[in-house]
Amino acid sequence: MTTELKHHWQPAERQRHAIAGPLPGGRQHGEGETLDTLCGRRVVAAESNELNWLWPTCDDCMEVAKERVGAKT
Repeated sequence: MTTELKHHWQPAERQRHAIAGPLPGGRQHGEGETLDTLCGRRVVAAESNELNWLWPTCDDCMEVAKERVGAKT
C-alpha cells in the first residue's frame, strides 16, 4: 500500500473537488487560485474554512478519485 497522495480535495465553486497530486507544499490552495480538477473542469478555489468543507462533493471527481486509488464502488 502506498502512502503517496494521488489527489487531494479543495473547496471550489460551491463543491469539494479533487485535484491531482499531493497538496502543494502541504497547504491548501489559496482563495481565487485556478485549479484543474479530476472531473475535467477548471475551477476557482474558495477559501478553505469549516463551512466550505461541508459543501457537497463533486460526484464526477469522486468517481475518478476512486478509480485512481483502485477502490471498488
